[in-house]
Amino acid sequence: MQERLENILLAVSRSADIDGGQLDKATETILEAIMDGLQITRVGIWLFKGSTHEMSSQLIIDKNSSDTSQTLKISEDDYPDYFATLRNERTIIANNAKQHPATHELAEYMTAYGIYGMLDVPLRHKGEMVGVLCCESRKAERKWTEDEVAFAGILADIYGRAMSSAERVQFEQMLLKQNEQLEAIVEQRTKSLQEALDNFKQAQDRLVETEKMAALGKLVAGVAHEVNTPLGIAVTATTHCEHRLKKLRTAFEDGSISRKQLATFISDTFDAYTLLSSNLERAASLIQNFKKTAVDQSSFELVECALADYLNALVISLKPMVKKKKVSISIDADERIKVKTYQGALAQIITNLVSNCHEHAFTEADEKHHISISVEAHEDGAVVRFKDNGKGMETRTLKSIFEPFYTTARDHGGSGLGLSIVYNLVTRKLKGQIDVQSTPGEGSEFILLIPNL
Repeated sequence: MQERLENILLAVSRSADIDGGQLDKATETILEAIMDGLQITRVGIWLFKGSTHEMSSQLIIDKNSSDTSQTLKISEDDYPDYFATLRNERTIIANNAKQHPATHELAEYMTAYGIYGMLDVPLRHKGEMVGVLCCESRKAERKWTEDEVAFAGILADIYGRAMSSAERVQFEQMLLKQNEQLEAIVEQRTKSLQEALDNFKQAQDRLVETEKMAALGKLVAGVAHEVNTPLGIAVTATTHCEHRLKKLRTAFEDGSISRKQLATFISDTFDAYTLLSSNLERAASLIQNFKKTAVDQSSFELVECALADYLNALVISLKPMVKKKKVSISIDADERIKVKTYQGALAQIITNLVSNCHEHAFTEADEKHHISISVEAHEDGAVVRFKDNGKGMETRTLKSIFEPFYTTARDHGGSGLGLSIVYNLVTRKLKGQIDVQSTPGEGSEFILLIPNL
């Protein structure tokens, strides 16, 4: 090949326009190189549109015209011989184009633009013919040399390379755009999920608070019922004393009072006031223990806690909660065991365990129902064992009892948060551990490790 043509090919191959991804600039660079190398004044790129039965000009450069925006079309219906030759993907070398069997049908086109010779080279992309590189000579009886045919063929291949680069850049831009859209979608979804999670946490917090207040409500109802008994006895004793006092005053005013009547009045009144005093003390004790429990559950404060005394006081407040099913509660704890912990959290834990036991472990009233709470010293603090002799739990239930909203009593208004609150308070608030063991028909045992904080 002529050195001049090789230099042009080298310059085109090295041009940044070819692999830059902008097909219009690459096309213009290739066509200008064709005009320079073949020394012609008109050249164009023609591409198939939708099928191999019609072509339209992608870009035509004509030195006799400054208009590069013109778009021309040709179809197989009008030029069957030309398209039949192209279908064989052969290079058309027509020195006298008006007489060449492949191009003679284009005589009118050639006359309009003053064309004598044509060199049409197939354009291929991904192994398929996509159009032609049409080199047109305005010189009569122009003879295309082998070097020129090879030169045009190489530039046609370079055009295919430029198409691949443009497609690659297009895919990259599409990918970048899709990534940006995906990031936007992910960001939006993340924001939506975060909002949903925040709403869920708020709802969960409200449900947890509701569950805590429900447990406290049960405690209030039980204590209120329990306090009513000694208060009722106290009111009755007071009424009895008032009635006896009125009778004494009437006898005194009539002067009919006797020594025996006075002695009887004093004896009866003393008994009544003894009964009154003992029941008022009982009511005061219940209220004091309830107040202590209620305050602890609503306000967590880190204190040194004597577990035996505290649990005994707490259980007094909790007994009314389980009185309906005749459940007894016992405490077995060494008075010397103390831990520095949050009494409020511990009160909430024991309250929820008692409430859960009352609702699920014991289905009906029975004097044999029993809950035992024992405390053992541990090197890190203390171990509290909460054991009942209720109906126990199946293995499937045992695996899920600490999960939020898991409950076997959904139909009876259970929220599934009681034991979830217990688990969170033990592990997060008290930094401890909790385990549970249960056998169907024999009861359950919760083992709590309460460390010193």
